[in-house]
Amino acid sequence: MRKLLILSLLAVAFTAAALAALSAPAPTKVQAAIAAQQQLDKTAAASQKKIDKVAGGTQDMLNEYLSLTQQTDDLRAYDDQLQQIAQSQKEQIDSLNTQIQQVDAVKNGVLPLMIQMADSLVQYVKLDIPYRRDERLARAQALRALMNSPTATANEQFKKLVQAYNEEIAAGRTVETFRGEIEEGGKTLTVNFLRVGHVTLAYQTLDRSETGYWDKQKQAWQADNDYRDSVTEGIAITNKQAAPDLLQLPVEAPEVGK
Repeated sequence: MRKLLILSLLAVAFTAAALAALSAPAPTKVQAAIAAQQQLDKTAAASQKKIDKVAGGTQDMLNEYLSLTQQTDDLRAYDDQLQQIAQSQKEQIDSLNTQIQQVDAVKNGVLPLMIQMADSLVQYVKLDIPYRRDERLARAQALRALMNSPTATANEQFKKLVQAYNEEIAAGRTVETFRGEIEEGGKTLTVNFLRVGHVTLAYQTLDRSETGYWDKQKQAWQADNDYRDSVTEGIAITNKQAAPDLLQLPVEAPEVGK
């Protein structure tokens, strides 16, 4: 009976131990699995950081490459443009050098013609109606001296020559009145002049007692009071003291060319 009781107690003890063993957790496998997963997560996170870092660096390098490529293309285009500009400037320089050589050649041929034109202008002033003759003659003679100046350029000579001719041409389209003096019969008269282009130069004394005009053929003053009223009216019109009107003035008949 005692032996049976001991066996029964031992059986109960083993059963309790087995149940305790079955009810207890298995920490080794679960914790190992969790630790492994955590390590994998850490490794994956570290790898992802490395990947992100490498990807960011690669993107920066790509952006820098694209920027350098664009700059290179821009520099090439700019260099091509500079080459075109340089070529164009070279062509212009060559053209200017050719023109300079041509100008020198033309100058040798044109200078005698300009001298002849300056001489003709001096003669023209001497033969023209004598309005402001001293002033015009001095300008024409100065132009003639310029033609012989060794320091004057062909451009300056030509410019002055054209200017002088233009002034004479412009005077032929204008009418003016001014005061001056004439020598007549050994006496000096103060008169009002009326100039109509290069055609007529009439005069009238201040008291209107004498009226006359310049006779081109005789190269002398010709008194003629028949034109007194017309000259008086012409002076008034020119001074804007009367309305424009037709005037009867002495005009030399044109010569018939032979």
